[in-house]
Amino acid sequence: MAYNTLAGGMLTGKYLDNPAALDSTSREDAMKKIDNPRGRMDTRGWGGTLYRYRTDAAVSAMKEYSKIAKANKMTLTELSLRWCRQRSMVTTSLVGHSSMEQLKDSIKYFKQKDPLPESVMWEIDIVHMKNRIPIFSSNRVGKDWLGEGEIGESIP
Repeated sequence: MAYNTLAGGMLTGKYLDNPAALDSTSREDAMKKIDNPRGRMDTRGWGGTLYRYRTDAAVSAMKEYSKIAKANKMTLTELSLRWCRQRSMVTTSLVGHSSMEQLKDSIKYFKQKDPLPESVMWEIDIVHMKNRIPIFSSNRVGKDWLGEGEIGESIP
């Protein structure tokens, strides 16, 4: 089963140009987003627990995936869900929707019979191979293990 196939909404592209609340550069901007959330990443609860999808490496990979999607005349969401559907070992995907419109789009992408071209699958693999585990990476690490900076996602 593919878990969280849209990475808490990150693979919809809605946070690429306008970061999640917790990644805002000002408290005022963060509070505006929390008061009017676009999705899970703009909430106090989920946003803080889903840092793994907002690491610099993960965002960089998502930007590259977005370019692949645009070059192939599809949305990042479509690319992501069609990729999941096409994986031979994935028999079901766990998706989270905030609206009926999102659910209808996902169903449309999962029902599409044509597979992604091998060239597109290869481009996706290349991005993945650059950083195989971006959800645990961080370029905000400190000098030591005494609480300065971060070492990937904190484990509760």
